[in-house]
Amino acid sequence: MKKFVPLMIIGAFLLNGCAYMQQWNPWAEEKPQEEVRESKVNPFLWQASLDKLGFMPIQSKNQDTGVIVTGWYNESQKAKEQFKLEVQILSKELRSDGVKVKGQSRKLVNGEWQTENMSLEMEQVIELSILKRARILYQQSFIQ
Repeated sequence: MKKFVPLMIIGAFLLNGCAYMQQWNPWAEEKPQEEVRESKVNPFLWQASLDKLGFMPIQSKNQDTGVIVTGWYNESQKAKEQFKLEVQILSKELRSDGVKVKGQSRKLVNGEWQTENMSLEMEQVIELSILKRARILYQQSFIQ
Protein backbone atom coordinates (compact mmCIF):
# COMPACT_ATOMS: atom_id res chain seq x y z
CA MET A 1 0.00 0.00 0.00
CA LYS A 2 2.89 2.31 0.79
CA LYS A 3 4.14 1.90 -2.78
CA PHE A 4 0.82 3.00 -4.30
CA VAL A 5 0.54 6.34 -2.46
CA PRO A 6 3.58 7.93 -4.16
CA LEU A 7 2.41 6.55 -7.51
CA MET A 8 -1.04 8.07 -7.00
CA ILE A 9 0.45 11.45 -6.13
CA ILE A 10 2.76 11.38 -9.16
CA GLY A 11 -0.17 10.28 -11.35
CA ALA A 12 -2.29 13.16 -10.09
CA PHE A 13 0.46 15.65 -10.92
CA LEU A 14 0.95 14.15 -14.36
CA LEU A 15 -2.75 14.26 -15.17
CA ASN A 16 -2.97 17.84 -13.94
CA GLY A 17 0.06 18.70 -16.05
CA CYS A 18 -1.54 17.12 -19.13
CA ALA A 19 -4.59 19.32 -18.75
CA TYR A 20 -2.38 22.36 -18.29
CA MET A 21 -0.12 21.43 -21.21
CA GLN A 22 -3.04 20.84 -23.58
CA GLN A 23 -3.06 24.53 -24.46
CA TRP A 24 0.28 23.95 -26.22
CA ASN A 25 -0.70 20.64 -27.81
CA PRO A 26 -0.71 21.13 -31.61
CA TRP A 27 -3.00 18.07 -32.07
CA ALA A 28 -5.63 19.17 -29.60
CA GLU A 29 -8.94 20.42 -30.95
CA GLU A 30 -9.15 24.16 -31.12
CA LYS A 31 -11.83 25.70 -29.00
CA PRO A 32 -13.82 28.38 -30.76
CA GLN A 33 -12.88 31.69 -29.26
CA GLU A 34 -15.72 33.75 -27.96
CA GLU A 35 -16.08 36.88 -29.97
CA VAL A 36 -16.54 39.96 -27.87
CA ARG A 37 -18.44 42.58 -29.81
CA GLU A 38 -18.23 46.14 -28.73
CA SER A 39 -20.90 48.40 -30.10
CA LYS A 40 -19.71 51.11 -32.45
CA VAL A 41 -22.55 53.43 -31.52
CA ASN A 42 -23.67 55.07 -28.32
CA PRO A 43 -26.41 52.91 -26.75
CA PHE A 44 -28.33 55.93 -25.44
CA LEU A 45 -28.41 57.60 -28.86
CA TRP A 46 -29.42 54.30 -30.45
CA GLN A 47 -32.28 53.68 -28.02
CA ALA A 48 -33.41 57.31 -28.16
CA SER A 49 -33.57 57.12 -31.95
CA LEU A 50 -35.67 53.97 -31.80
CA ASP A 51 -37.93 55.58 -29.17
CA LYS A 52 -38.46 58.73 -31.22
CA LEU A 53 -39.07 56.83 -34.47
CA GLY A 54 -41.34 54.27 -32.80
CA PHE A 55 -44.50 55.68 -34.40
CA MET A 56 -43.07 55.18 -37.92
CA PRO A 57 -42.60 51.89 -39.76
CA ILE A 58 -38.94 50.86 -39.47
CA GLN A 59 -37.68 49.66 -42.84
CA SER A 60 -34.22 48.65 -41.64
CA LYS A 61 -31.98 49.07 -38.63
CA ASN A 62 -28.40 48.02 -38.04
CA GLN A 63 -26.75 48.73 -34.72
CA ASP A 64 -23.31 47.81 -36.08
CA THR A 65 -23.44 50.65 -38.61
CA GLY A 66 -25.70 52.85 -36.49
CA VAL A 67 -28.25 53.37 -39.26
CA ILE A 68 -32.04 53.36 -38.94
CA VAL A 69 -34.21 53.84 -42.03
CA THR A 70 -37.95 54.30 -41.81
CA GLY A 71 -40.58 53.62 -44.40
CA TRP A 72 -42.91 56.31 -45.71
CA TYR A 73 -45.24 57.63 -43.02
CA ASN A 74 -48.28 59.85 -43.25
CA GLU A 75 -50.57 61.34 -40.68
CA SER A 76 -54.20 60.42 -41.14
CA GLN A 77 -55.21 64.07 -41.56
CA LYS A 78 -52.69 64.64 -44.35
CA ALA A 79 -52.98 61.52 -46.47
CA LYS A 80 -51.53 63.36 -49.47
CA GLU A 81 -48.25 64.10 -47.68
CA GLN A 82 -45.67 61.55 -46.44
CA PHE A 83 -42.17 61.58 -45.08
CA LYS A 84 -39.36 59.16 -44.28
CA LEU A 85 -36.18 59.46 -42.25
CA GLU A 86 -32.69 58.04 -42.10
CA VAL A 87 -30.94 58.39 -38.76
CA GLN A 88 -27.25 57.68 -38.41
CA ILE A 89 -25.47 57.42 -35.07
CA LEU A 90 -21.95 58.74 -35.63
CA SER A 91 -20.29 58.33 -32.25
CA LYS A 92 -19.69 55.96 -29.37
CA GLU A 93 -19.92 58.95 -27.04
CA LEU A 94 -23.06 60.82 -26.10
CA ARG A 95 -22.30 64.00 -28.02
CA SER A 96 -24.38 66.67 -29.67
CA ASP A 97 -22.85 65.85 -33.06
CA GLY A 98 -23.28 62.10 -32.52
CA VAL A 99 -26.51 61.81 -34.51
CA LYS A 100 -27.39 62.88 -38.05
CA VAL A 101 -30.88 62.91 -39.54
CA LYS A 102 -31.71 63.03 -43.25
CA GLY A 103 -35.30 63.21 -44.33
CA GLN A 104 -37.45 63.25 -47.42
CA SER A 105 -40.99 64.36 -47.89
CA ARG A 106 -43.36 63.73 -50.75
CA LYS A 107 -46.69 65.16 -51.79
CA LEU A 108 -49.38 63.72 -54.00
CA VAL A 109 -49.93 66.18 -56.84
CA ASN A 110 -52.25 65.24 -59.70
CA GLY A 111 -52.00 61.55 -58.85
CA GLU A 112 -48.17 61.49 -58.74
CA TRP A 113 -45.78 61.65 -55.79
CA GLN A 114 -43.30 64.52 -55.86
CA THR A 115 -40.33 63.91 -53.55
CA GLU A 116 -38.02 66.52 -52.08
CA ASN A 117 -35.47 66.71 -49.28
CA MET A 118 -36.72 67.71 -45.86
CA SER A 119 -35.68 71.16 -44.68
CA LEU A 120 -32.48 71.43 -42.68
CA GLU A 121 -34.39 73.05 -39.82
CA MET A 122 -36.78 70.11 -39.57
CA GLU A 123 -33.89 67.63 -39.59
CA GLN A 124 -32.23 69.59 -36.79
CA VAL A 125 -35.45 69.60 -34.73
CA ILE A 126 -35.57 65.79 -35.00
CA GLU A 127 -31.88 65.53 -34.05
CA LEU A 128 -32.47 67.69 -30.97
CA SER A 129 -35.45 65.56 -29.99
CA ILE A 130 -33.30 62.42 -30.18
CA LEU A 131 -30.51 64.09 -28.19
CA LYS A 132 -32.93 65.17 -25.45
CA ARG A 133 -34.31 61.63 -25.19
CA ALA A 134 -30.76 60.19 -25.07
CA ARG A 135 -29.88 62.57 -22.24
CA ILE A 136 -32.93 61.42 -20.28
CA LEU A 137 -32.01 57.75 -20.83
CA TYR A 138 -28.44 58.48 -19.72
CA GLN A 139 -29.65 60.19 -16.54
CA GLN A 140 -32.07 57.36 -15.80
CA SER A 141 -29.24 54.84 -16.06
CA PHE A 142 -27.74 56.29 -12.87
CA ILE A 143 -31.02 56.13 -10.96
CA GLN A 144 -31.63 52.43 -11.60
